[in-house]
Amino acid sequence: MGYFTVKVTPDLVDGTVAKIIQSDKTDLPFGAEDILFDWTAFDVPKGTCALHSITMYMMGEDGATQTDADFWFVFAKSIDGTAPSTLGVVNAAQTACFDLPKFLIGSLKVEASQGGSGQLKGPAFGNIVHWGMAGSGGDMGPVILEGEPESGTNVGYDKIYVAAFTGANIDFSTGVLSTGAVSAEASATIAVDTVDPRKCFQVGDTVYVHDVDTAAGTVASLGSGSIVLNAVTAAAVANNDELVNANPIKIVFGFEK
Repeated sequence: MGYFTVKVTPDLVDGTVAKIIQSDKTDLPFGAEDILFDWTAFDVPKGTCALHSITMYMMGEDGATQTDADFWFVFAKSIDGTAPSTLGVVNAAQTACFDLPKFLIGSLKVEASQGGSGQLKGPAFGNIVHWGMAGSGGDMGPVILEGEPESGTNVGYDKIYVAAFTGANIDFSTGVLSTGAVSAEASATIAVDTVDPRKCFQVGDTVYVHDVDTAAGTVASLGSGSIVLNAVTAAAVANNDELVNANPIKIVFGFEK
């Protein structure tokens, strides 16, 4: 079949915004060995496949670059149609998934701390971390993965689950503050200041207010001083609320089949 890529965009908030920011807008950094994101499913053509590369973009703290950190990726499959259970709370140490050994199908380390070869230098508004067959100071590839047969969303595909842990303190605060109040279901546009939202959000990202567990909506477009959602905001936004991105991480997996 040749090579193919799969893009995965984990939801770090997953209904609880307190996982990545304090209710008073104080930053809530991830610590070493904390869960970066819980199991996120993606489909691959059925049968075994070889993971050759990972490219991960992380939004930086308050529109700047992110702290250099190593990362550990863990891969799992379903068993008899049952997905692996949660590892625990994002931005905390693992407290659950006691049966992980049964679901585990692969793992690897991406070494990007202290300017390691896994950290791409240059980008100004976030970090690009990469891993490949030649190694990045971490593990060598490829990693052979195989999901449960016919577990994919469509016929001919299998489902694989990925989760990750971080090796150092990283912070997904945006510093993007609303400049006025917006009542729930009143407008799709949120005026903002302090940090240019284009440094912290992308079209398609899910937006939360720092102290509300209901998503305001999904980004349709961005300007230097505004976020426009796909629909009127589902949550009320107060003046100077910090807006939080549930999807600050974008991952591209490169496979060979």
